[in-house]
Amino acid sequence: MRVVGLRGVGDVAAGLRSGLAAVEPGALIRRVVKRRGGCLQIGGKVVELRRFRDFVIVGGGKAAEGMAAEMLRLLDGLDVRGVVVVPRGYRLRRRLKPLEVLYGGHPLPDSMSEEAGRRILEMASSCSGDSLAFVLVSGGFSALAAVPAEGVSLQDKVEATSALLRAGASIDELNTVRKHLSAFKGGWLAKSLRCRAFSLILSDVVGDRVDVIGSGPTAPDPTTFRDALDVLRRRGVEVSENVWRRLRRGAEGIYPETPKQGDPCFRRVVNVVVGGCVDSVKAAALEMRRRGYSVVALTSGVVGEARTVANLFAAVARDVVRHGVPHAPPFALVAGGETTVTVRGRGRGGRNQELVLATLHLLRDVPRFVFASIGTDGVDGVTDAAGAVATPQTLRNAAKEGLDPLPFLEDNDSYTFFSRVGGLVLTGPTGTNVGDLMILAIR
Repeated sequence: MRVVGLRGVGDVAAGLRSGLAAVEPGALIRRVVKRRGGCLQIGGKVVELRRFRDFVIVGGGKAAEGMAAEMLRLLDGLDVRGVVVVPRGYRLRRRLKPLEVLYGGHPLPDSMSEEAGRRILEMASSCSGDSLAFVLVSGGFSALAAVPAEGVSLQDKVEATSALLRAGASIDELNTVRKHLSAFKGGWLAKSLRCRAFSLILSDVVGDRVDVIGSGPTAPDPTTFRDALDVLRRRGVEVSENVWRRLRRGAEGIYPETPKQGDPCFRRVVNVVVGGCVDSVKAAALEMRRRGYSVVALTSGVVGEARTVANLFAAVARDVVRHGVPHAPPFALVAGGETTVTVRGRGRGGRNQELVLATLHLLRDVPRFVFASIGTDGVDGVTDAAGAVATPQTLRNAAKEGLDPLPFLEDNDSYTFFSRVGGLVLTGPTGTNVGDLMILAIR
């Protein structure tokens, strides 16, 4: 991890590194899945391997490589086949043979995503009663494996997703619509499996709900076609007539609803969350405490517009400096979650960079602060940065350049601002994804 053009952020950078290390996919799988002789212990369940002749791994997401590598190690010596999908352009660090490795588009699906999704469904459908399947789900799977439902095309789905993202839709709202335009998400992958299966899930969503992570391919879907219609109307987005027609016909009962709780397919599938944002928050808090800070690990559930969330961090910073509340300096507040941005400008950035810029704008009168926010996947918006970090020096650098943070904020142009004054956090793809990590330190 590298912070570009800004000094004096070593403690916070160390906290971020610790938070990332704690959510390495292989380590999280090892924590939950253990091989003891001829058995696998998965959470509280024990599986006798000799009862199965065929072992299948399917899945995808930004953490797919690490998760798949660890499962191959655990299944060493057995007859394993399968397919996983990773983001296009991602460079594998390990061999995953005998698995097929496919690539898909992210954050928006492409034709490769559709090919990958259909191949995974094909693999799942090929399982039989003597197969044991492992579904590996991590953030990004929703876009990487995309199979349009009857009546819509992939382009219809892409346009609907893009419109919802621009409108600042929450992950719940996005998934409600996507599930009802998909033959893969919302439990449909579970419906394709014809064998006992364990879905091992690395959570990138607040609350760790298995029906939301990766759009819940192996989980019952509590939402309906009517809910999806309500999202589109509430957000006022423009989508194709094909999308409206499918959702309306689904609400009328012409198309089948996504699989719900009680569907027989879910008797065969066990969903297990192997880790999430709280693991990252705990590790970052421990590192900041080790470095001498009084620490509050606030929550792993930060949500809302980035500019609104900025008010919380700014208020805490002022109280620490002025009143020693909740603690006198040195103090660190650690949190995680996932904010949103309603894009109204034409600039470049991401939710983490916008959160840092909005907080910086509010902290002009506060000394000795460091505030950082990064996406644990290493990607923030459509930029090469994971996020950003800011200090009072950032404001001094901006003043020297004759730059005011506010116009950049109004134009959603946080990336340009931090690239000019310093503070971009660069990690490259991290191979994991549990949402965002935020650290405020008052020295």
